[in-house]
Amino acid sequence: MLRLGNILLWMAAAIILCQARPNVKLHSLSSSGLRSDCAANVMRLSLDKALAVGNQLEVEAINGTKHILLTPSMAARCGYSMESDPWGNTRIYTSLMGCFVDNKDDATFNVGLRLQMYSENPSDVVSHDVSQTCSYTRWASREILCDRNYMEVSHHMADLDAEAKGQTRDGKDEKLNAKLEVC
Repeated sequence: MLRLGNILLWMAAAIILCQARPNVKLHSLSSSGLRSDCAANVMRLSLDKALAVGNQLEVEAINGTKHILLTPSMAARCGYSMESDPWGNTRIYTSLMGCFVDNKDDATFNVGLRLQMYSENPSDVVSHDVSQTCSYTRWASREILCDRNYMEVSHHMADLDAEAKGQTRDGKDEKLNAKLEVC
C-alpha cells in the first residue's frame, strides 16, 4: 500500500510540474534540419549545422503573398535577430510584435519565414518555408524587451484608467509598439 501511495505522489508531482511549464509549442521539421518553437514573446527557428555550414543564408519574412528580404537594418527595425554558436548551429528569432507577423487580438501570432540557402554554385538554391502559430497572453501593462539588435517598447492603456477619470473609450486598448534600432 505504501508503494501505491508513493506512485500516486510522484504522478501528482509530475502533473503539477507539467502544468507549471510555460506555453511552449514545438514544430519540428527534423527531416529538413529545421525546428521552430514558441518561447514567450518570440518564435525561435533552429537550423542544424548541416544546413548552415558552408551555405550563404538569406531570410525573408512572409507577409501574406509578399516576401520581404530581411537585411540587418530591416531586422533591427522589425524585431528579427539571428545568432550562431561555435558548433555551426544557427537560431533565428522573430518577435511576436514584429513588423510582418500576423497579430490576431494580441493573443495569436502567425509567423512566416522563407530561408534561402546558396552554396558555391548560385543555381543551387535550397528554399524552405516555415510557418508557426504562437500564442502569448501574459502581456504586462508596460513592457520593455531588449534583444541582440533591437528593443521593443509596448504600452497598454487599460479601459479602467479612462473609466476612473470619467472618460469613455471605444473599448479597445491603445497600444504603442515602437521598434528602436540599437547600435
